[in-house]
Amino acid sequence: MTRLIVDTDTAGDDVFSLLVALLDPRLTLEAITVCCGNVRFEQEVENALYTVEQAGRVGEVPVYAGCSRPLVAEWVGAAYVHGQDGMGDSSFPRAKQRPEPEHAVDELVRRIDESPGELTILAQAPLTNVAAAVVRDPSIAEKVAHLYVMGGGIGNITPAAEYNFYVDPEAAKIVLNAGFPLTLFTWTLTRTHGVFHDDELARIEALDTPLARFFGQVNRKAREFDAKVVGLGGSTHPDSMVAAAIADPSLILASEEAVVDVETGGELTRGWNLIDTLGRTGREPNARVVTDYDTERFFELMLGLLS
Repeated sequence: MTRLIVDTDTAGDDVFSLLVALLDPRLTLEAITVCCGNVRFEQEVENALYTVEQAGRVGEVPVYAGCSRPLVAEWVGAAYVHGQDGMGDSSFPRAKQRPEPEHAVDELVRRIDESPGELTILAQAPLTNVAAAVVRDPSIAEKVAHLYVMGGGIGNITPAAEYNFYVDPEAAKIVLNAGFPLTLFTWTLTRTHGVFHDDELARIEALDTPLARFFGQVNRKAREFDAKVVGLGGSTHPDSMVAAAIADPSLILASEEAVVDVETGGELTRGWNLIDTLGRTGREPNARVVTDYDTERFFELMLGLLS
């Protein structure tokens, strides 16, 4: 059983990742921390709370609001992908559960310090919360059982930069160089191994369960974006593929040890993710980068949870 905290900018596939964390019996989700990212911060908090409710876990998993803006940069949102509410413009009602009074960064530090070696962190948002936590207490990097990061790889918000790293590259640089035992899932991997194609989405729709209908509502704007702009014939699931791999590590079919870093100063390359697997930088590897993944079994896992 993996004890897990998910740090999220709750919109689109972040929601489905939370469903994996909330519903898979191999995971014990102990807290959700919310970070600036996809949509308006207060809406992200509401989306996390509503997802807990949809999973039937009201009052069981606390939600903590964290950093509402990046460390240095101006916030850049992605409502054009996920809808203004981050939930496919579904206008869901206000959740019954409310956020906890404590700040997410305080909770990350407290919980990691109290359970050294026992907590796994899934960071599926810009890394602002995690960076602030490790700056406050650098010792947490070696106390985390493992840190899984979704970010980096080929560009999807600029030609050079993936969204999570672009929104707060200073935070990403801090986290990647803090000494965490770290596994990176990139947008490059998502494009090849994290897509549910139209025929698979039709199988989810055919379930016609409350959770499958919830999935369809939340996913509809992102699916439209992926079809019209990205041209994928389906929808991308970068965050939930990571959550699924935490539940079932055998989904990771191949990985490489690498030096991973982020560009913070380039005029054209701010947020660009360096991945050096050949030792060109002369530095010791600081991350495992996933290069192959079992997409078929990932989809079957998601299908089972939604049914």
